[in-house]
Amino acid sequence: MIILTAFAIGLLATSMRSVVCYMTAGCLILVAFTAAALLSAGPVSLISLGLAILGYNAGIATAVGGYLAADRLRTA
Repeated sequence: MIILTAFAIGLLATSMRSVVCYMTAGCLILVAFTAAALLSAGPVSLISLGLAILGYNAGIATAVGGYLAADRLRTA
């Protein structure tokens, strides 16, 4: 579920088409994980953070690849 949520955040961040939005969304993922780690009663898995970051980057890569493919189809 973490990967799907981060993937969706990456897709939605690319719809803004601003590097500031990319950075803000990525930082908010880190802030949310840090807050959850501080308020959690048990141990925190850093693998979850890694999966969230990978999912976020995959969402951005998928959206950018889709934009490039659509542009290529439009110009061809």
